[in-house]
Amino acid sequence: MKRILIGLAALVGLVVLAGGLLTSFFPKTWALAEAERRIEAATGRDLTIGGDVNLTFWPALGFSAREASLSNPEGFAADTPFLAADRIVFAVAVMPLLRGNVEIKRLIFDGVDLQLVAKPDGAANWTFPTGENESASSIGDLRLDEVRLTDSSISFDGGDGQPPMVLSSVEGSLRLDSLDQPAQLDSQFEYRGQRLSVTSIIANPRAVLEQGETPLTAEITSNPLAATFDGAFNAATGGLDGRLTANGASLRQLSAWMGSPMAEGGGFGAYRIGAQMARLGQKTRLTDAVLSLDDIQARGALTLTTQENGRMLVTGALTAPNVDLNPYLPAPAAGAEAGVATSTAWTNDTLDLTGLRAIDANLDLNFGALRFPRLSFADVQMALHIAGGAADARLSRISLYSGGGTARLIADGSGPTPRIAVELNAQNIQAEPLLRDAVGFDKIAGRGRLTVSLIGQGASQAAIMRSLRGTAAFNFNDGQLKGMNLAQVARTIQSALGGAQASGGAATDFAEMSATFQIAGGVAATDNVRLLNPFVRLEGQGVIDIGGQSIDMRIAPRAVNSMQGQGGNAAVAGLGIPFRLSGPWSSVSFAPALGDVVQNELRARIGGIMGRQDQTNPLTQLGASLFGQPPAAQAAQSGANPPAPNAPAPAAQPVQQPQNPLANILGNVLQGRDKQKQPPPPPTP
Repeated sequence: MKRILIGLAALVGLVVLAGGLLTSFFPKTWALAEAERRIEAATGRDLTIGGDVNLTFWPALGFSAREASLSNPEGFAADTPFLAADRIVFAVAVMPLLRGNVEIKRLIFDGVDLQLVAKPDGAANWTFPTGENESASSIGDLRLDEVRLTDSSISFDGGDGQPPMVLSSVEGSLRLDSLDQPAQLDSQFEYRGQRLSVTSIIANPRAVLEQGETPLTAEITSNPLAATFDGAFNAATGGLDGRLTANGASLRQLSAWMGSPMAEGGGFGAYRIGAQMARLGQKTRLTDAVLSLDDIQARGALTLTTQENGRMLVTGALTAPNVDLNPYLPAPAAGAEAGVATSTAWTNDTLDLTGLRAIDANLDLNFGALRFPRLSFADVQMALHIAGGAADARLSRISLYSGGGTARLIADGSGPTPRIAVELNAQNIQAEPLLRDAVGFDKIAGRGRLTVSLIGQGASQAAIMRSLRGTAAFNFNDGQLKGMNLAQVARTIQSALGGAQASGGAATDFAEMSATFQIAGGVAATDNVRLLNPFVRLEGQGVIDIGGQSIDMRIAPRAVNSMQGQGGNAAVAGLGIPFRLSGPWSSVSFAPALGDVVQNELRARIGGIMGRQDQTNPLTQLGASLFGQPPAAQAAQSGANPPAPNAPAPAAQPVQQPQNPLANILGNVLQGRDKQKQPPPPPTP
């Protein structure tokens, strides 16, 4: 043990003596000059050392210098260095040093400002000579085992006019045995407030310096994004081609990190992508892509292009088995599903469509099922166009409620107030589930045709419903008008005299029911409701307040003896009494409507709404204003003749109701009853 301790003490003494001798006699000035010569010969750049030179034992044995810089190559800014460092450490090999030879094994840069610049013609300031001329030195002659950066920053200017990408607080190392052996890069840095860790293996470093192509693998780990890449890198073009995977906990967080924040709201959570990627310049193509966002799963191909305005343009085609858009919309108010209170059926929660400003898009989409917001569609073929914060979805094929047709939806978030427009042309659909899901109205059952063209604006769903304007029409066959047996009421004058309340079990079967509506201010007006039944014919007019979820209509059922059903004569003579349907959708009441007071009131309201309603297609006008296609061009595409620019809207002509003798008789009876209620006159004195 004593001998071991003596040996250790001698070794320590020898190390201390060697350190002292090295400190006293190390040729720092000569070593620095030799290092400068080799680096300048290998890089073809000027290395400038502005500070004192000191011997170092940590982090490596060698010497260090302060205020070091490496110049740009010819053709780039001469007054701006390629690399500027607060301190540079030259780590040397010990055994060659003892023989009087300086062999630099590692370069350690502290406080570096590295400025990478590319030009539109493909020239870059990070390329170096690699020994094409055997008589000249090259970067490979340095034979560095490692290059390390600490507390540094890196900026990249792609020459595209965009602000440089800046990485700060960089800690990284590049292990490089030779230019013909794989190099490993490990780094951590700050980018836009997030800390990223990047690990990469470059199979052929020489190709990077000679602007060739090399196999490349990379892995990125951060809070908003985790990604891997396995493919090839082309140093001449900056292109990448290989398999990409990426995922994260929140697409909303990723979008904000990338500079396109979304407004607060639901959805846009966990995301994942796997695809074959080919990136060149500002364009990235993703083929054989498998995408997921929240519960949505999709496959297809996409192209992502960074535009001059800074927004991403997404083009391509995707197929998904099931898409539910409700997580991305405000939640319905309590009780809206059950329709128990009309004041809460439309939510007043803020509707924010500013997320549409984050990207532009031209996509062909195919969905097995689509839900928006309570409407259910199937077998959907859609062309989606997003530009300037507005989305235009054209559904060229849909299956809905046992029928089919076409539709168009515009969601405009470009301005301070959201705007929504919808156009629907559906045939052979089931009326009850469609109307229930669309507007919460479940009083009509049947199958037939429905056309709708509506536009509304407002800060909430309720505000939009109160602002709706446009047109609608339906024609349903072989169904029921629920809540009242009109044939029975038309035959029972006594029931009419006392008024009638809608009954859950009562219903009027019909062979055909149709109407057209003009809509303004969230109120739909009609003067041509028609219902055909083997024992009753019905004509009606009135208004449906969509915003307030109420109805106020005058209907005139006529009892007849004809057994004709669909296609029967609506003008068949018969006795009947007009009724007024009014109240909230959840509890519609029926009462006699005698005289012209009610009819004139409804007729005035209908005329006012129709007079204010623009007869041109409001959705077409909105689409033209948002996406630049003039209304006349769109009308030509649809085969319609657009109205003259200054032509006045045709005035609404109310339907003339036929005289009803029974109504006159009943009116006299009611007047007599009122006279009986009055007190008798006082006796004459």
